[in-house]
Amino acid sequence: MKTLSTFFFFCVFSFAAEKDYSLKPYSKINNEIIDEGSTLEVSPNYEGVFWTLNDSGDSARIFALNEKGEAVIPFWLKDYKGLKIYDAYNRDWECLTFDEKGYMYIIDAGNNYNYRKDLAFYKLSEPNPNLNDETGIIGKYPFYCEDQKKFPPSEEEMNFDLEACYFDSGKLFLISKNRGKGPAKIYVLENPLPNFDNKASVFRLFDFESMVTDASVSKDGKYLAVLTYDYLWLFEKKDGDFFKGKVYKKKINLGQAEGVSFYQNKIIISNEKRFLFEINLSEIIK
Repeated sequence: MKTLSTFFFFCVFSFAAEKDYSLKPYSKINNEIIDEGSTLEVSPNYEGVFWTLNDSGDSARIFALNEKGEAVIPFWLKDYKGLKIYDAYNRDWECLTFDEKGYMYIIDAGNNYNYRKDLAFYKLSEPNPNLNDETGIIGKYPFYCEDQKKFPPSEEEMNFDLEACYFDSGKLFLISKNRGKGPAKIYVLENPLPNFDNKASVFRLFDFESMVTDASVSKDGKYLAVLTYDYLWLFEKKDGDFFKGKVYKKKINLGQAEGVSFYQNKIIISNEKRFLFEINLSEIIK
């Protein structure tokens, strides 16, 4: 694990200039059932489909949308209540992602008070939202953070709320929403097994300067976007590592921003009020 000072040094010498844009919503998610949308991820298998979910307090279900925020549902379905996930439980779902093979992963690792000992994620074959209103899981994968010894830890060490996730090189990465002091932690799970207590290892530290809420990798695998309440971060991969290339940071003021995803040549962001925003990738990396 590299030290924080190493990453401060890295950031100072690899940042492109910070840019600040004024963003206005281009649309709004039209489904009021989505009252605490906690993520946004584009489908790798169904063109123009995005997925979101509600966090703690909701049932085990996900929601398919198009780019305008309209529900994508089977034509025969009259009373849409989301796509039900069998054999799953929503303790505190916070993010959703896909691996390079197109499998879907739902991460149940929201941990505001840092006392949970039942962190887990679910693996699914992505359901076709045009044909299905329910599906089952392939497996449940319990896990734990290798460095958490107290439940809860001291206030200064409240750094085990995992609300952002992404896949890279066949590995699942989770980013903490730091509620204590110091940088956020990025964990990695390598070759996890279902129904086994898997170890999430600390991959590295990074100071995102604000609470992290979501993350996404571009379709070509070149960029990693990390969303916080105050910033949109964009990392350009170099030598197989997102944290060795250029880093772009954009100041945002979108309310409580909760979801981020790449789509075509844009980055789409959602907030807790269901508004959708878009930024052209070229406006960030120019």
